[in-house]
Amino acid sequence: MATKKSRKLKKADKALTAAEKVLAKAEKKRDAILAREKAKLDKKLDREAKRDRAKAKDAKKKSSAAPAAKPAAKVAAPAAATAPAPSKATPAPASTPAFSASNTVAELREAAKANGVVGYSSKTKAELLEALK
Repeated sequence: MATKKSRKLKKADKALTAAEKVLAKAEKKRDAILAREKAKLDKKLDREAKRDRAKAKDAKKKSSAAPAAKPAAKVAAPAAATAPAPSKATPAPASTPAFSASNTVAELREAAKANGVVGYSSKTKAELLEALK
């Protein structure tokens, strides 16, 4: 009887050893996969960081170049602003066209939208014409 138990015990030990080997192999495989995925993520993060640094460098170049151009425009603006002021007031009435029944509803709605008419999308052609007068 002792031999039967020892044989069963030896079989169980062999099965346990085999299971431990399979487990160790699976853990190695898992570790290899994790290492590969970590390397991929590290590369991706490096690329993104490099791209972000390049964007920041470009933005810095643009911001440092932009102030140099702005003062020149400010100097020229006051001289130009004094002369055209009267002409700016006169074109405004001429630029608002008169609307009639020959205009389409789409044209009237577009004009109403531009003029800030509230509820223009649900108004009829007659209501749009009245609102645009």
